[in-house]
Amino acid sequence: MIKIKPTDRLFDPCCGTGSFLITGMHRMLEKAKTAKQKDNIKKEQIFGIEVREDMFSIATANMILRGDGKSNLLCKDFLAEKAEELRNYKYTVGFMNPSYSQAKDKEVTHLSEIHFVKHLLDSMADEARCVVIVPQSTMVGKTKQDKLIKCEVLKNHTLEGVITLNKNTFYGIGTNACIAVFTTGSPHEKEKYCKFINFEDDGFIVNKHIGLVETQRAKEKNFIAS
Repeated sequence: MIKIKPTDRLFDPCCGTGSFLITGMHRMLEKAKTAKQKDNIKKEQIFGIEVREDMFSIATANMILRGDGKSNLLCKDFLAEKAEELRNYKYTVGFMNPSYSQAKDKEVTHLSEIHFVKHLLDSMADEARCVVIVPQSTMVGKTKQDKLIKCEVLKNHTLEGVITLNKNTFYGIGTNACIAVFTTGSPHEKEKYCKFINFEDDGFIVNKHIGLVETQRAKEKNFIAS
Protein backbone atom coordinates (compact mmCIF):
# COMPACT_ATOMS: atom_id res chain seq x y z
CA MET A 1 0.00 0.00 0.00
CA ILE A 2 2.83 2.41 0.69
CA LYS A 3 5.41 1.12 -1.80
CA ILE A 4 8.38 0.70 0.52
CA LYS A 5 11.70 1.74 -1.07
CA PRO A 6 15.26 0.71 -0.07
CA THR A 7 15.93 4.35 0.83
CA ASP A 8 13.10 4.58 3.37
CA ARG A 9 13.53 5.00 7.10
CA LEU A 10 11.03 2.74 8.92
CA PHE A 11 9.54 3.57 12.31
CA ASP A 12 7.18 1.59 14.55
CA PRO A 13 6.63 3.32 17.93
CA CYS A 14 4.64 0.40 19.39
CA CYS A 15 6.74 -2.32 17.82
CA GLY A 16 5.82 -5.21 20.13
CA THR A 17 7.81 -8.23 18.96
CA GLY A 18 9.05 -6.37 15.87
CA SER A 19 6.99 -8.06 13.14
CA PHE A 20 6.21 -4.85 11.20
CA LEU A 21 9.85 -3.77 11.26
CA ILE A 22 11.12 -7.20 10.23
CA THR A 23 8.66 -7.44 7.34
CA GLY A 24 9.48 -3.92 6.18
CA MET A 25 13.20 -4.52 6.49
CA HIS A 26 13.06 -7.65 4.35
CA ARG A 27 11.02 -5.84 1.69
CA MET A 28 13.70 -3.12 1.59
CA LEU A 29 16.49 -5.69 1.42
CA GLU A 30 14.79 -7.40 -1.53
CA LYS A 31 14.87 -4.11 -3.43
CA ALA A 32 18.41 -3.09 -2.41
CA LYS A 33 20.99 -3.35 -5.20
CA THR A 34 24.31 -3.43 -3.35
CA ALA A 35 25.76 -5.06 -0.24
CA LYS A 36 26.55 -1.61 1.14
CA GLN A 37 22.94 -0.52 0.73
CA LYS A 38 21.73 -3.68 2.48
CA ASP A 39 24.13 -3.11 5.36
CA ASN A 40 22.97 0.48 5.71
CA ILE A 41 19.31 -0.61 5.79
CA LYS A 42 20.01 -2.94 8.71
CA LYS A 43 22.07 -0.46 10.71
CA GLU A 44 20.64 2.97 9.90
CA GLN A 45 17.09 2.71 8.57
CA ILE A 46 15.04 0.59 11.01
CA PHE A 47 13.67 2.23 14.18
CA GLY A 48 11.34 0.97 16.87
CA ILE A 49 10.05 1.86 20.34
CA GLU A 50 8.41 -0.54 22.79
CA VAL A 51 7.37 0.34 26.33
CA ARG A 52 7.04 -3.21 27.69
CA GLU A 53 10.37 -4.72 28.66
CA ASP A 54 9.31 -8.29 27.86
CA MET A 55 8.16 -7.33 24.37
CA PHE A 56 11.27 -5.23 23.83
CA SER A 57 13.47 -8.22 24.68
CA ILE A 58 11.59 -10.39 22.19
CA ALA A 59 11.79 -7.71 19.50
CA THR A 60 15.54 -7.36 20.01
CA ALA A 61 16.02 -11.14 19.77
CA ASN A 62 13.84 -11.31 16.66
CA MET A 63 15.83 -8.58 14.95
CA ILE A 64 19.10 -10.34 15.74
CA LEU A 65 17.81 -13.65 14.40
CA ARG A 66 16.47 -12.06 11.22
CA GLY A 67 19.38 -9.85 10.35
CA ASP A 68 20.21 -7.07 12.83
CA GLY A 69 18.47 -3.70 13.02
CA LYS A 70 18.54 -4.14 16.81
CA SER A 71 20.70 -1.09 17.50
CA ASN A 72 17.80 1.30 16.81
CA LEU A 73 15.23 -0.31 19.09
CA LEU A 74 14.45 1.62 22.28
CA CYS A 75 12.60 0.54 25.42
CA LYS A 76 10.67 3.75 26.09
CA ASP A 77 7.18 5.24 26.35
CA PHE A 78 6.44 6.60 22.87
CA LEU A 79 3.89 9.15 24.08
CA ALA A 80 6.49 10.59 26.47
CA GLU A 81 8.86 11.30 23.57
CA LYS A 82 8.70 14.76 21.98
CA ALA A 83 7.51 14.73 18.38
CA GLU A 84 9.89 17.52 17.33
CA GLU A 85 12.84 15.48 18.58
CA LEU A 86 11.67 12.32 16.82
CA ARG A 87 11.34 14.28 13.58
CA ASN A 88 15.12 14.69 13.60
CA TYR A 89 15.37 11.02 12.59
CA LYS A 90 13.50 11.81 9.35
CA TYR A 91 11.30 8.71 9.33
CA THR A 92 9.64 8.23 5.94
CA VAL A 93 7.47 5.17 6.66
CA GLY A 94 5.46 4.60 9.83
CA PHE A 95 3.75 1.40 10.97
CA MET A 96 1.67 1.10 14.12
CA ASN A 97 -0.76 -1.19 15.89
CA PRO A 98 -1.16 0.56 19.27
CA SER A 99 -2.60 -1.01 22.39
CA TYR A 100 -6.39 -0.88 22.36
CA SER A 101 -8.91 0.25 24.99
CA GLN A 102 -6.46 1.94 27.35
CA ALA A 103 -8.50 5.14 27.72
CA LYS A 104 -11.09 3.72 30.10
CA ASP A 105 -11.72 6.93 32.08
CA LYS A 106 -10.89 10.66 32.13
CA GLU A 107 -7.53 10.15 33.81
CA VAL A 108 -6.17 8.14 30.88
CA THR A 109 -7.88 9.79 27.90
CA HIS A 110 -4.40 10.59 26.54
CA LEU A 111 -3.93 6.85 25.94
CA SER A 112 -6.71 6.58 23.36
CA GLU A 113 -5.73 5.15 19.97
CA ILE A 114 -6.23 8.47 18.14
CA HIS A 115 -3.63 10.10 20.41
CA PHE A 116 -1.12 7.46 19.33
CA VAL A 117 -2.01 8.07 15.68
CA LYS A 118 -1.57 11.84 16.00
CA HIS A 119 1.74 11.49 17.81
CA LEU A 120 3.05 9.11 15.14
CA LEU A 121 2.06 11.44 12.30
CA ASP A 122 3.55 14.47 14.08
CA SER A 123 6.82 12.56 14.59
CA MET A 124 7.38 11.77 10.91
CA ALA A 125 9.17 13.64 8.15
CA ASP A 126 6.98 15.60 5.74
CA GLU A 127 5.38 13.47 3.00
CA ALA A 128 6.00 10.29 4.99
CA ARG A 129 3.59 7.38 4.49
CA CYS A 130 1.96 5.84 7.54
CA VAL A 131 -0.23 2.79 8.03
CA VAL A 132 -2.02 2.16 11.32
CA ILE A 133 -4.26 -0.69 12.42
CA VAL A 134 -6.86 0.59 14.90
CA PRO A 135 -10.44 -0.15 16.01
CA GLN A 136 -13.08 1.23 13.64
CA SER A 137 -14.36 3.42 16.46
CA THR A 138 -11.03 5.29 16.40
CA MET A 139 -11.71 6.61 12.92
CA VAL A 140 -15.23 7.68 13.90
CA GLY A 141 -14.26 9.28 17.21
CA LYS A 142 -15.39 7.65 20.43
CA THR A 143 -15.46 10.77 22.60
CA LYS A 144 -15.68 14.54 22.17
CA GLN A 145 -11.96 14.83 22.87
CA ASP A 146 -11.13 12.11 20.34
CA LYS A 147 -13.11 13.99 17.70
CA LEU A 148 -11.15 17.17 18.46
CA ILE A 149 -7.88 15.26 18.12
CA LYS A 150 -9.11 13.84 14.80
CA CYS A 151 -9.71 17.39 13.56
CA GLU A 152 -6.18 18.33 14.60
CA VAL A 153 -4.84 15.35 12.64
CA LEU A 154 -6.61 16.45 9.47
CA LYS A 155 -5.34 20.04 9.86
CA ASN A 156 -1.77 18.80 9.47
CA HIS A 157 -1.93 15.45 7.67
CA THR A 158 -3.84 13.78 4.83
CA LEU A 159 -5.98 10.67 5.21
CA GLU A 160 -5.57 8.62 2.03
CA GLY A 161 -7.98 5.84 2.88
CA VAL A 162 -9.50 3.39 5.35
CA ILE A 163 -9.86 -0.37 4.85
CA THR A 164 -12.41 -2.28 6.92
CA LEU A 165 -10.99 -5.64 7.95
CA ASN A 166 -12.44 -9.07 8.61
CA LYS A 167 -14.25 -8.91 11.98
CA ASN A 168 -12.17 -11.92 13.06
CA THR A 169 -8.79 -10.36 12.21
CA PHE A 170 -8.11 -10.20 15.95
CA TYR A 171 -9.80 -13.52 16.64
CA GLY A 172 -10.97 -13.93 20.23
CA ILE A 173 -10.40 -10.26 21.11
CA GLY A 174 -13.70 -8.91 19.84
CA THR A 175 -12.27 -5.81 18.16
CA ASN A 176 -13.49 -4.73 14.73
CA ALA A 177 -10.33 -3.29 13.22
CA CYS A 178 -9.49 -1.21 10.18
CA ILE A 179 -6.37 0.00 8.39
CA ALA A 180 -5.89 3.74 7.94
CA VAL A 181 -3.34 5.16 5.50
CA PHE A 182 -1.93 8.70 5.90
CA THR A 183 0.49 11.06 4.21
CA THR A 184 2.11 13.47 6.66
CA GLY A 185 2.81 17.18 6.58
CA SER A 186 -0.03 18.41 4.35
CA PRO A 187 -3.55 19.39 5.51
CA HIS A 188 -6.42 17.20 4.35
CA GLU A 189 -8.04 19.31 1.63
CA LYS A 190 -11.83 19.56 1.58
CA GLU A 191 -11.92 18.35 -2.03
CA LYS A 192 -9.63 15.40 -1.27
CA TYR A 193 -11.08 12.06 -2.36
CA CYS A 194 -10.55 9.44 0.31
CA LYS A 195 -10.80 5.72 -0.43
CA PHE A 196 -13.02 3.65 1.87
CA ILE A 197 -12.70 -0.06 1.17
CA ASN A 198 -14.69 -2.89 2.71
CA PHE A 199 -12.37 -5.90 2.86
CA GLU A 200 -14.29 -7.90 5.45
CA ASP A 201 -14.57 -10.71 2.93
CA ASP A 202 -10.80 -11.34 2.78
CA GLY A 203 -11.09 -15.09 2.26
CA PHE A 204 -9.98 -16.06 5.77
CA ILE A 205 -12.32 -18.18 7.88
CA VAL A 206 -12.34 -19.15 11.55
CA ASN A 207 -11.31 -22.67 12.50
CA LYS A 208 -12.75 -23.46 15.92
CA HIS A 209 -9.51 -24.84 17.35
CA ILE A 210 -6.96 -22.80 15.37
CA GLY A 211 -8.30 -19.32 14.67
CA LEU A 212 -8.11 -17.59 11.28
CA VAL A 213 -7.24 -19.94 8.43
CA GLU A 214 -6.28 -18.91 4.91
CA THR A 215 -8.49 -20.38 2.18
CA GLN A 216 -7.85 -20.61 -1.55
CA ARG A 217 -10.01 -17.51 -1.98
CA ALA A 218 -7.67 -15.60 0.30
CA LYS A 219 -4.68 -16.66 -1.80
CA GLU A 220 -6.45 -15.53 -4.95
CA LYS A 221 -7.32 -12.15 -3.42
CA ASN A 222 -3.72 -11.68 -2.27
CA PHE A 223 -2.45 -12.49 -5.78
CA ILE A 224 -4.78 -9.91 -7.31
CA ALA A 225 -3.77 -7.26 -4.74
CA SER A 226 -0.06 -7.79 -5.32
